Amino acid sequence: MPETLRIFVSATNDLEAERAAIGQILAELPVQVGVESRRSPLTGLSYDNLFELVANVDRFYFLLGQDITAPAGAEWLLAIQLERSILPLRLAASRTAAGQEFLRYWPLRWKSFQNRGHLAQLIGQDLIEILLHPTNRYGLSVTEVAALHAHKKKLSAGFVADVDEPGGAGGGGILLDPTHRDA
Repeated sequence: MPETLRIFVSATNDLEAERAAIGQILAELPVQVGVESRRSPLTGLSYDNLFELVANVDRFYFLLGQDITAPAGAEWLLAIQLERSILPLRLAASRTAAGQEFLRYWPLRWKSFQNRGHLAQLIGQDLIEILLHPTNRYGLSVTEVAALHAHKKKLSAGFVADVDEPGGAGGGGILLDPTHRDA
């Protein structure tokens, strides 16, 4: 049975629009798979709730802007502790002293992005790599695999949809293909 792709998107407060654009990136993938996009609730976040949201995701995206802000720092630490697959992305911009210290303390292979379009390109390519898992965890058809390869080439060439006006499931959500919907 195909698995649902589960992602968690953590972002500092200045990158809220970039976080929201990820829903559009997911919707534009040329496949019919179930996807669950998670984020911390805007209010009422407890450690237990955060643990449940982060514990079983396939990918943890961390978007760092100019400063490290709450709850992004707590989300980051929990993802590290739970040994989640993290893709750390940082805006190519100047940082506050706290933001600089955060980067110094966590000297990982950060990927820099210039704008929402560049971020869409990086995350789109990463999502395609995840979906093309060698054991076909997400139940892709041969046609979908070919479509993903073609979409990846377009992304590599810099062709991304306009993500200047983010919308969609900014608060997290589940995108299901027609074969996975409950009647």
